[in-house]
Amino acid sequence: MAGKRVVLTADRSLMTNYRGNFLYGFIACGPYEVLPEWVFDKVFCPSVETDPITGEVKVAQVGLRRIESSLIQGGYKREDVFMAHPEMLQKSIGPDTKVVGINVMDPLGMAPVTTTMSPEKLSYVAMKFKKMCASIIQLKKKYDFKVVVGGNGAWELAKSDRMKIHGIDTVVVGEADELAVDLFQDLEKNDAPELMHCFVRNLENIPIIEGPTINSLIEAMRGCGRGCDFCDVNKRSKKDLPLERLQHEAKINLDYGFDSVWLHSDEMLLYGCDNRDFVPNRDAIVDLWKGLKGLGANFIGTTHMTFSAVAADPLLMQQISQVNQQDKTGRWLATNLGIETVAPDMVKKHLGVKTKPFAPEEWGSVVREGAKILNENHWFPAATIIIGWPDETPDDIQYTIDMMSDFREMDFRGLVAPLLYQDFSEKNSMHFGNLNEAQFTLFWKCWENNLRVINDIIPIILRNKTYGPPMKVFMYGILKAGTWAIMRYLRGLCKDLFNGRTPDEIIDKYARSRSVSAPKIQTKKL
Repeated sequence: MAGKRVVLTADRSLMTNYRGNFLYGFIACGPYEVLPEWVFDKVFCPSVETDPITGEVKVAQVGLRRIESSLIQGGYKREDVFMAHPEMLQKSIGPDTKVVGINVMDPLGMAPVTTTMSPEKLSYVAMKFKKMCASIIQLKKKYDFKVVVGGNGAWELAKSDRMKIHGIDTVVVGEADELAVDLFQDLEKNDAPELMHCFVRNLENIPIIEGPTINSLIEAMRGCGRGCDFCDVNKRSKKDLPLERLQHEAKINLDYGFDSVWLHSDEMLLYGCDNRDFVPNRDAIVDLWKGLKGLGANFIGTTHMTFSAVAADPLLMQQISQVNQQDKTGRWLATNLGIETVAPDMVKKHLGVKTKPFAPEEWGSVVREGAKILNENHWFPAATIIIGWPDETPDDIQYTIDMMSDFREMDFRGLVAPLLYQDFSEKNSMHFGNLNEAQFTLFWKCWENNLRVINDIIPIILRNKTYGPPMKVFMYGILKAGTWAIMRYLRGLCKDLFNGRTPDEIIDKYARSRSVSAPKIQTKKL
């Protein structure tokens, strides 16, 4: 076998459609030794459709599709660029292979979700990446090609020793759309740098994808402009991809066989927004939903929103839910939102303009109001909270503890994921062993919420048409057992951290009312 000139791939934890539920992707952040590999590979995250003879995957990450299109539009022949399954690389790599390109999300398990879910243990995503690299290193010894890595998790590999261990020649941090052709040509000539930081300057330089993507995910926009200081996304300028282009890419996925469209963004409700107050452009967003739904999709989902945009225009959520007919079908859709903290001082220091069009002091009430609006319109929030900011105080933490108590009282339907603070410099990152009583209490309150709503989540998950009755029973048991296992771990952690005391003894100290309630907001009249 001669091999393909350019082979593009990603580790096995990313080469899955997650049975149509992106929340399953979080399972890859869990510890490898706890969940048997066959359960991950077969039950939660079965492989994408793959040609058993050639090893070519039929769907791939949006990022890989972008690079594929960049190379082909830039002069590479279509047959020279190959999208390969990570466990079948030997079928496409050979003497003629010049470059292997890898897309990564969290290759070393250093991202906040993974460090929180797999403390001091090897996560699934890291294990799968390690396995793939071992295979590539053996092939590289035989065929002497170059390896380049890019994607959201590339920063984890941007050190010479880590690159050497994993057989990597070049790491790209940022957006490679514009420079992909030059980079791959330089790699072929052995003239590429070890590390590159790059960003797309013009929307027109983002190539149109021409192949189906994981879970029918297409990129609606990049960047958000909110300016949170802990988020790498704010380094990208905001770019909205036009409806006609999105319809083209969505149709590729629908023609392949997907029945829905998922929009990836860093802040979907800022699509089409051109005002400095960050008030959503309702017409642009509703037109987008209608324009994609009209292609024949069952529904249009999205990966990320902000509570401030939701609260700024309640009618917007109502209208896009009506486009999806969520009110008639009873379908709930999940989306990710960042709370991070509701302590006013911390919000002012770290969240940039995340609260706009509201004031930083209103953020706690904005989150509560936004959560209510989402639930009223059949949206299931998967929200994040950051625990262990280097400069937070117990009084700061109390604001967020009080919010979790309010969530219980308002019967909030949504997950709240407490994430340990992670520093890109790796100097000030938080660890479980460093939790103080207030931080532990917040962590506990979040998982109390998740245990409470697990019965809401299970029916949504078990509605999956790929599950038969026996599998539904099995899944129900796995999800319940997993949540209880987390609570059991936290009970043990509490005893270890606080001289044998129980969670109840700790959290009693942080009952409501130590903090001042956030000001009530006035919903904007739009």
